[in-house]
Amino acid sequence: MKRRPIILIMTSHEDQSGVAARLADAIRAKGTHNVVIIGDDKYGSVKKLSLLDRLMDTGQEYQYLLESKDRGVIRDKMKRRKFSKRVTRIGNMLRRFNPEYVLCVTPYAHHCAVEAKKKLHSRVRILYLVMSFTAPKRGLDEATDTYIVENADVKAALIKSGVHPKDIMIMGLPFDIPRWDPSELVFAKQDLGLPVGKTVFVSVNDKKKLEETFSLLLDQGNIATYIIKCENAKLRQSLGMLATNFPDVNIVFVATREKVDDFLRASDVAILSYDVPTIYKCLELGVPPLVISNDEHIEADISFLLSHGLIVRAKEEIDIVGLLYKLLQTELGRQISQNGRKWTEFSSVDNIANFLITYIGV
Repeated sequence: MKRRPIILIMTSHEDQSGVAARLADAIRAKGTHNVVIIGDDKYGSVKKLSLLDRLMDTGQEYQYLLESKDRGVIRDKMKRRKFSKRVTRIGNMLRRFNPEYVLCVTPYAHHCAVEAKKKLHSRVRILYLVMSFTAPKRGLDEATDTYIVENADVKAALIKSGVHPKDIMIMGLPFDIPRWDPSELVFAKQDLGLPVGKTVFVSVNDKKKLEETFSLLLDQGNIATYIIKCENAKLRQSLGMLATNFPDVNIVFVATREKVDDFLRASDVAILSYDVPTIYKCLELGVPPLVISNDEHIEADISFLLSHGLIVRAKEEIDIVGLLYKLLQTELGRQISQNGRKWTEFSSVDNIANFLITYIGV
């Protein structure tokens, strides 16, 4: 029996949106390749996180430090080992599975794959799915064979950095999420227990920011139903108690990730912390994203999205109210919705999967 070629997908716990699993399912559905997903629990530091690991856990923070004037923080404090346990583990995986190539879906996974390839003098090909709207600030080296990027601006930036054009594929991001047409939407809202009228999806990661945002929204009265994503039971209880003082405002709490996409699909506006997968899903759905961010580390991505009319941005929580009214009551919401749908209309998980299974033959 002929061996099916194997694709090794390297991921890390930074991948909260399940990109590795999405791609693996799409590839397996083709029936031509086997897929093995390896997380950082298999190749990361054995006993505790190293300085590099801690920086890479945040991804953007590590990239920022490498480009900033303080990049010496990493170089001076880290002592390179001749042959780390992480490299040994990756080497063992390569020998065990003998993959056609390695696909990296997070900055940390990419760093580890490149590190192993160089130290092992391996000839394995490395593909890097860049999960951002602007070019990565690290990882541009000869060890990476192909970059899969979201847009043409990322490709242009990589070419300027020295990457050959043929080694960069513009394919969007793998976050397919189907839209409901207007007739389906009515019944979908009923199934989700949502009343008729405007619906606002809220996903704010920081506890304090979520509390402040929630309080501001309650003060506006019954202008919309608010869907609050909150997995923390104690925080959910606290917010619920606060909402009892506003009985005329419709509040729905989402405590599990399994239902998040359905509620997002039923929404008219989304209020979000900066999160690439959720923003991308909003663009596909035509749900205008109102992003709360004043973080300089992601300013390039925020500025890019703003310049293309794909989001609105609230630098502070107090800015949310005015922007929300604009998105719900003026043409701004419709314009951003149309821009988002147009931006993502040619991207899909299936297209990326097709590229991945034909990669070696290209």
